Amino acid sequence: MKRLVFFIAALFVTSLAMAQPHADITSIGSYNTATIKQCASENWATIVQDLRVSVGNSASITQCCDNSWNNRAFVYQTEYDNTANVKQGGLSNFAQVNQWGRENNVKLLQGGANSQVYITQHPLSFNNIVDFVQIGNRLLATIDQRGSYNDVLLRQGGNDGIVDIDQDGVNNEVYGIPGQYLRPYAYFAGASLDVDQVGTDNKLMMWSGVAGATVDVLQTGLGNTATVYQGAGCTSCTPPPIPPDPRLCCPGTPQ
Repeated sequence: MKRLVFFIAALFVTSLAMAQPHADITSIGSYNTATIKQCASENWATIVQDLRVSVGNSASITQCCDNSWNNRAFVYQTEYDNTANVKQGGLSNFAQVNQWGRENNVKLLQGGANSQVYITQHPLSFNNIVDFVQIGNRLLATIDQRGSYNDVLLRQGGNDGIVDIDQDGVNNEVYGIPGQYLRPYAYFAGASLDVDQVGTDNKLMMWSGVAGATVDVLQTGLGNTATVYQGAGCTSCTPPPIPPDPRLCCPGTPQ
């Protein structure tokens, strides 16, 4: 019943897009690949990989151009070993990724200002990974993971950004992206970061590299650890530079 509601919700979102240029792909089964590339403005893309046993699927949405704005991207995946890759450039974009199951991965790159991201991995999920980069001003990101051994690899650069991360389970972690600056520390350059970790042996490693930022961490349970470095004036360390704005990640034609 829950999966039926999940699928109906995806169809409802798709129906709302009918008034805009849109591309919709639905894959039923396993080991399917769905790719949507849009390089304009006000595009709507939806990929649904669901129903029955849905394993080893790959979903990719690219909405990225120097003159791109107000795009919408939605990905819905169930079961395990699925991958969602979303890239958006320009201004005022929205991305939502919902994954139900285990060993699923989300890789998301969003640039520009006034953009929003919502990522959900649950219920009873484990070994899921969110690799998340968001650059620009006035950004909003919400990441919700329910289960165990889930990871969030975080980098948000810009001004007035807001990030909300909820992890409920065992051995969940928030840290940095491999090969980028101060890994293993996640990097946050926005205005407000809120992290809630409930369970056992959860871990947070965070660098807040902008003056005046608020970092609020709540850990409930046993064996949890949290490390937060804050401020751009450290005498024994150098804050990482803000990564470039990926707004021009595919000028001319989609890549």
